[in-house]
Amino acid sequence: MKWIVYLLLLVNLGVFVWHFQSGSATPVPSTASAEHEDAVLSLVLLKEYEQQKQDENTRWCYSVGPFETKELAGTAATILHAAGIQAQRRLSTEARRKAYWVLLPPAESREAAKKNIARLKQLKVDDYFLVQTGDMVNAVSLGVFTMFESAHRRIKEIQDLGFKPAIEKIELPKREYWLDWPQESGRSVTESDLNNIRKLSPEGRQIERSCGKV
Repeated sequence: MKWIVYLLLLVNLGVFVWHFQSGSATPVPSTASAEHEDAVLSLVLLKEYEQQKQDENTRWCYSVGPFETKELAGTAATILHAAGIQAQRRLSTEARRKAYWVLLPPAESREAAKKNIARLKQLKVDDYFLVQTGDMVNAVSLGVFTMFESAHRRIKEIQDLGFKPAIEKIELPKREYWLDWPQESGRSVTESDLNNIRKLSPEGRQIERSCGKV
């Protein structure tokens, strides 16, 4: 009889295990989880809508450049005009160029900095000014140079007068000209015209840029 009891126990245990596994394999999502998914979906759709709205209101232009002078930009505009493109010249200072700042490092106080200036003035040094704000406050600027050789000559000149100047690498805004025209004109610069433009500016290229709202 014992084996019958054991057999019944095994059958009941098997039914319990099957029921437990079956229930865990098919969980029913909670109301909170469903609401969370709906909220996330709504946020995604709202973000896409706002982005589409912004894109629809943005006016896009073609732009060709850069050109170092407005005269070169004018010549390039003539090339584009011959191709049926009416472009407007734009001055940009978004680009950066390397430069070298020669200076006397910040003094301990304003009075000490003024003593350095008095000494420079006594030694007939021109082109200097006192830095009054920022990280270099109480430094004495001795000039900004785009060529390292010029900066080095200035350093040597100041060193010969008994000072200990320093040099800082900085970036300055670079003035350059671009030619813009709206994309809705349906005209893009051809490779042939772009090659002619590169004779004026080796870095010449066409880009797309936002040029305001509709």
